[in-house]
Amino acid sequence: MLLQDWLAREGLTFGQFGGAIARSAEAVRRYANGERIPDRETMTAIVRETCGHVTPNDFYGLTAHGDDVSPVDAELSPGKMRNFAAPESEAA
Repeated sequence: MLLQDWLAREGLTFGQFGGAIARSAEAVRRYANGERIPDRETMTAIVRETCGHVTPNDFYGLTAHGDDVSPVDAELSPGKMRNFAAPESEAA
């Protein structure tokens, strides 16, 4: 879920949410509008305060929900998966 959508659903302002995660209203506005991706500490606070409804993947447009596949997910779909596994040893 996008941060902007979660804030609207909860009826919170950027300032109110910023207070909950110790960030300014302007910083939250930038995160919510996709102008900036939160750093690790801020991302952790966002996930915690939204009870996991907003995740790091949401800031990168990645999903894991059925038909809602992003272009990045499509590139790594089962038919297009690259084999990143180490080759198996021939000696068994």
